[in-house]
Amino acid sequence: MEALLRVSNVTKKFGLVRALNGVSLDVFEGEVVGLLGPNGAGKTTLIKVSLGLMRRDSGSVLLNGLDPYVDPEARVGVSVIFERPFLPDSLSVKDLLFHVARMYGGGFDDVRKVIKLAGLEGHEWKTFSALSAGLKQRAAIAHALLANPRFIVADEPTSNLDPVERLRVLELIARLNRDEGITFLVSSHVIPEVTRVSSRLIVMSRGRVIASGSPSDLIYKNPVARIRCSDPEKLAHMLKTSGFNVRIEGYNVLVEVGKGGYEVLLELLTTASRDGVFLMNIDFIGATLEELLSAGDVT
Repeated sequence: MEALLRVSNVTKKFGLVRALNGVSLDVFEGEVVGLLGPNGAGKTTLIKVSLGLMRRDSGSVLLNGLDPYVDPEARVGVSVIFERPFLPDSLSVKDLLFHVARMYGGGFDDVRKVIKLAGLEGHEWKTFSALSAGLKQRAAIAHALLANPRFIVADEPTSNLDPVERLRVLELIARLNRDEGITFLVSSHVIPEVTRVSSRLIVMSRGRVIASGSPSDLIYKNPVARIRCSDPEKLAHMLKTSGFNVRIEGYNVLVEVGKGGYEVLLELLTTASRDGVFLMNIDFIGATLEELLSAGDVT
């Protein structure tokens, strides 16, 4: 499998702050890679360095086999989607896309294709300023598609959207990967969103990569049981005395199940129910971003 992006031991400092500290990662053709981390983890700096938009202090970056900081040809076939798209407010979506298509030697057929791919049919004559935040992001994706990219980098593409539009943008990314074969690097600080579309996750904190792997390996390897009950304090005490890591959130008790912990947990819940704790709901969720960062042993 070909590495479209290869970052090797890259560092970047801003004064005394080390924004990137020996970062190494690969993005292979056909993947959707989720880049996870809290604000300030170094995700945006890494993206800028990876695209050659910012000089690194040390290490190497190869994009399409070339150094993007010294060779603009490295960015051929690469498009970028930013957190807040900035496109001309006064032009209609169709006119804007047509002007962009002409820059790439295309025409109205290309515009019609990307409008359909991005789900903008029925909105193409609206000006960019008249679009909702979700439609603006989909217009930005249509804009990116006109370059006929094989690799799209999306920096927090859903952060300013409502839940419905977030889902639509994520479904669009998944569809473009599946149907068009486009590789994606998607940065986010929201685990449920990025795991929805990613085949592989890379977790960053304080300028370092602290974990990488499939969503099942990182998020669901050690699931958490969320138990809604009538007496969280009593249930939490029972579980703690049996060796479980527990925390209380309102009427919910969150329990780190761990390997082989299901049967013990269920036995304890049966006992708690007999002792008067009314169990309203039990579901199993993946690790939170905080838990991933804690597991990475960041110092």
